[in-house]
Amino acid sequence: MGVDLNVDIFQSSNLIRYPRLAGVEPDVLYRRAIVILRFSKVLDNLITHLIPAWKFSVGIFLQLKYIRQFFLLTKQRSALITQLLKSTESEVTVTIPKLVINRKLAMKHRENPSFDPSYKNSIFSQMYFGLKYSKEIQKPLNYRWPASHTQWWHCIFVLEGMMDHGGGFRESLSDISEELCPSQMGGPLPLPFFVRTSNQGNDIGESRDAYVPNPSCKDFAKYEWIGQLMGAAFRGNEFLVMAFPPLVWKLLAGEAVIWNKDFLAVDSMLVKLLEALEEIDEEAFEFQFGNELTYTTMLSDQRVVDLIPGGSHIPVKYEDRKEFIQLAQRARLQESRKQISAMKAGLVKVVPHIALSLLTWQEIEKKICGDPEIAIEDLKKSAEYLDLKTTDRCVTFLWEALTNFTSEERSRFLRFVTGRSRLSTSIIIGAGRLTNNETSPDVFPETSTCSRTLYLPDYPSAQVCEEKLRYATYNCLSIDADGTVHTDE
Repeated sequence: MGVDLNVDIFQSSNLIRYPRLAGVEPDVLYRRAIVILRFSKVLDNLITHLIPAWKFSVGIFLQLKYIRQFFLLTKQRSALITQLLKSTESEVTVTIPKLVINRKLAMKHRENPSFDPSYKNSIFSQMYFGLKYSKEIQKPLNYRWPASHTQWWHCIFVLEGMMDHGGGFRESLSDISEELCPSQMGGPLPLPFFVRTSNQGNDIGESRDAYVPNPSCKDFAKYEWIGQLMGAAFRGNEFLVMAFPPLVWKLLAGEAVIWNKDFLAVDSMLVKLLEALEEIDEEAFEFQFGNELTYTTMLSDQRVVDLIPGGSHIPVKYEDRKEFIQLAQRARLQESRKQISAMKAGLVKVVPHIALSLLTWQEIEKKICGDPEIAIEDLKKSAEYLDLKTTDRCVTFLWEALTNFTSEERSRFLRFVTGRSRLSTSIIIGAGRLTNNETSPDVFPETSTCSRTLYLPDYPSAQVCEEKLRYATYNCLSIDADGTVHTDE
């Protein structure tokens, strides 16, 4: 810790970002922290003997996964990761590969992918095959370049006057990110590798801007290449923005996933339906489903699959509903396992597996995708007002508060209001409800993610506004207009 450890640190006012600690006595938290600090000192002295080299046995890694949560406690993490990356770097070739890219053809493909079902005109395909058959490449690229290697290839854009001194290369990464996970909601997808989550398609729940690997796509070689590009971004100073829900990042990181928490960001309607199905009584079950509920489920690619042989012709009986729930959960959790495994295979070819084990899934995502840069001016441009004016006191306080937010906190703010982490749509700011029409520092902001609306109370100061808004973004996915608080637990 960067401050002297004392019991005052654990007062509730300092724990806004850690809602799970709410209600625990400060003295208990302090004593736990002392134990953790002592343990971390012991771990610092042992960690270098626990971490294997680049080539480790499967047995060693399987043993390490049981103690990986302790790796987060050591101060040696950053140094170890740097050492692991440094020791596995490859030499930079003298000749940089040259890629000829026709972005006009790629734009036409993006506007109407049905004209090019093989997606050969996409930026993705032009880069994939360009690197595969480049005359400058004597052997396949391993993407384990040092961070100082700032230009991985040289782009020649057809009918464009750009001289690529690094800008064209960076644009190619942005273009490929946009093709893989388009920031524009709706419309046809230019590539077959990822599909929109059900939450995005239904415009409900969290992670409405997220994508999951397409269960129908079996082009595993290209998934592996995507993983290699992610690994190169991890090692370097460039970013490959992949809009995945936490479920995908957890599986890439080797972390355990939890159905009712992690799949909620993929298909919240299904999670809630199965929860209701488990609690329903027999009379209501027969009334709602009768013989219409069969042993099938719809995957993220919109295919309906049987959960058991001939499942589409077998009705689910009330007494068997829990078996159906388990089968549906297993099918959905495993729907993209092969695709994710292929991506991870590419990723660990570039980044040592053990280096990933030293990081959380959030840290891995940040290393690959970077921080979501959300500028205040962009937020202001996207804002619309409902019964408010830009000169109103509460609006002025809002922008003062958001100016003090970090990029991560602004991303959380967007997620709180719109269900999305990216600024891809407008937000509506309306007046919040207050008791007896008076200002009150105890009222929290409310949101309606369906209408992308923030109901903002008239707080007495910008400081109070900032405190309430920060608490809401860290502790709640949404505080609906009916007053119901939905926590991020």
